[in-house]
Amino acid sequence: MENTGTSWHWRGAFIALVLTLPALHILSRPGFFVSDDGRFHVYRVAALARAWQAGVLHPRLFPEFGFGYGQAVLNFYAPLSYWPGALLAVLHLNPATAAEFTIALGLLLAALAMFFFVRDLWGTAAGVLAAVLYTYFPYHLIDAYVRGAIPELIAFIFPPLILWQTTRAIQADIRRETSQALLWSVLAWTGLVLTHNLSALLMTLVITPYALMLAWCTGRWRRLLGLGASLALSLALTAVYWLPVLSESPAMGLGVGPSRGYENHMLALSQVIARTFIYDYRSDYQGPVVHPQNWLTIAILLLIMGLLVWRWWQRRPPAHTAILSFHLILAAGAIFMTTTLSLPIWHPLTPLLGFLQYPWRFLSLAAVGVAVSGGALIPLAVEMRRGDQDSGFRVQWGMVGMVFVLAMLTSLPKLPYEPLPLTPADTWFPERMWREDADAGQVGATWTGEFLPRAVTEQRWALGRPREGATDTPPLPGPPRVALTSVQHLGLTLTLDTPATMPVLLHQFQAPGWNVTVDGAPADMRASSELGLVTVDVYPEGKHDVAFAFGYTPERVLGAWLSALAALLWSAWAWRTGKIGRWLRPAAMGMVALTTILMLNSGGVGRASHTPAPVQVQVGDVAQIVAADVALSPLVPGYVNVTIYWLALKENATDYHVFVHVLDGAGQVVAQHDGFPVGGFTPTTRWRPGEIIQDVYHIPIPSNLLPGTYTVKAGMYAFAEVIHNLPTTPPQPDDRVELGHFEIPNGWTK
Repeated sequence: MENTGTSWHWRGAFIALVLTLPALHILSRPGFFVSDDGRFHVYRVAALARAWQAGVLHPRLFPEFGFGYGQAVLNFYAPLSYWPGALLAVLHLNPATAAEFTIALGLLLAALAMFFFVRDLWGTAAGVLAAVLYTYFPYHLIDAYVRGAIPELIAFIFPPLILWQTTRAIQADIRRETSQALLWSVLAWTGLVLTHNLSALLMTLVITPYALMLAWCTGRWRRLLGLGASLALSLALTAVYWLPVLSESPAMGLGVGPSRGYENHMLALSQVIARTFIYDYRSDYQGPVVHPQNWLTIAILLLIMGLLVWRWWQRRPPAHTAILSFHLILAAGAIFMTTTLSLPIWHPLTPLLGFLQYPWRFLSLAAVGVAVSGGALIPLAVEMRRGDQDSGFRVQWGMVGMVFVLAMLTSLPKLPYEPLPLTPADTWFPERMWREDADAGQVGATWTGEFLPRAVTEQRWALGRPREGATDTPPLPGPPRVALTSVQHLGLTLTLDTPATMPVLLHQFQAPGWNVTVDGAPADMRASSELGLVTVDVYPEGKHDVAFAFGYTPERVLGAWLSALAALLWSAWAWRTGKIGRWLRPAAMGMVALTTILMLNSGGVGRASHTPAPVQVQVGDVAQIVAADVALSPLVPGYVNVTIYWLALKENATDYHVFVHVLDGAGQVVAQHDGFPVGGFTPTTRWRPGEIIQDVYHIPIPSNLLPGTYTVKAGMYAFAEVIHNLPTTPPQPDDRVELGHFEIPNGWTK
């Protein structure tokens, strides 16, 4: 009925990609777009890119998140979906545009994955049809453009790959082909776990009955042992991620555990099918958000069931009837799990299913079931038509074209689009993220505070605000002297000369992974204040070397070595099997290289550090400026980055303003910033004695500035009827502390 040559199969893959392109039309519009979570993922892409530029390949902590107090996002959230966007951002693409490229990549690769799986079952036309149904399944587009759930969107790539390789592993007649399938299955599972752990949880509910069904149909029960081994190997490969999650989540908001909030998002029977033929993504159901099924999905499922019953009645079932029946049941069961009828299942399984948060996550499984069973329309319908081969060929592709048109007509016209302009400054600098958090009463570019350490006792909506009831306390005796010797992306080292025992606090939330040494020896660490800051008590008086670093826990070390060992085992297996596999040996070499690089980097190889310029000037009795960095922004042209390293000397009843002035050669202010420290979200009433605050300012500079050397000065003042700068010690002209200089070169343009 069709040309089954290899070249035609690849043409089919190309056709599947072309038919996916209309689903990308929103990405061709100017700017980013409004969605539930999309901008959060843009900020994470930018944060990962900044870490890579600092030489940290797997930054479990984003130190600039949480109003600059730091949050270990990638310690608990799977990192892989951010890698493509971060790579583009490192190449100086706007992180928002990089995130859009990631969305496009996710849709295209998911279509390809579904195509190759179904092509092996029922041919090229069936594969293209399945890819179309998978792409235009409404929940797939909801993840991309309504929810902006980029990790869950990328996770759509892996279920077809897992099912494809599982099918090959059991049905293959040649042992080496089974080994190849198992090896690729390991990578598919690894990709899913490292992309979206909740999607991986859902997929585990599917793969066991699917594998048992295949073994029952073929009688190859021993193949299940190989599948179990491959799954165990993928678990070992991903131990670097999930082992710390399991052990360290109790210290975070994640440790609160699952809830029954899913009950608020169940579909009533009257809501299961959308009200209109054209799917309305923002329809108002007068309650919490729900996602019904569109008419095309229901029609295709009913048509397939009818044709399948007819073929059974005629005793002419299509090839792979068991696989078709399984995916029909999968689609129906997944849709059922989004309805109120499924609550008797949800309630006893809340300790497990409650982590899903929303029942609509089952729709990712429904998409798989609809797409695979939809591909079977080709063998179900075309074999009913008696005619020559060319006629059957035309019928197949006519069906593909008809379904493609219907899918676009039902899924695309009401796909919402509202522009969300995100400039490079909005994405590369954290201030916009902090403002959005403050406006929403949240912290860390998320809705639930799951990455907030439980040691933080302040309400998250109040974290960026002045502290109520703050009072003045006497300053630290001496005062102490601090010299910063090294600053890294995930820590700093300093030399402290103190006349008395004193605490040293890092301006970061205390979370698993922070380690402190004093004079080279591990020191006891605690969380202090309502903000749960990393704190170490330094004693006795005198000179001490103090180092803060975020990195190791026993579980992270164990997980890293388990993953490294699993990578070597997979590579050895792939190298041996690769004699008949075109891509296995290159993949084995790539696995070894990637593992080696990541292990060396986790030990500090390739990580950047620098020593900021010392300043050593006290401002009033509030704080010392101990060091500073001044440089033109390498990421956003037209900005100068100024970092002030403060040592807080006391608690304050007053929220002092910090000013930063950019002066030309004549001493005239050509650019400036005034406001509370750390973007306005760490007022001085939040400071604690002994706290080291890394206070970064991104100051736009006029485009008409002439080439030359410019000076940056800073200080503090109280906002009162009469504004005056706090006095400096040693005295500075106008009580403005010189921080450093930067050069505007010839030919500079903003």
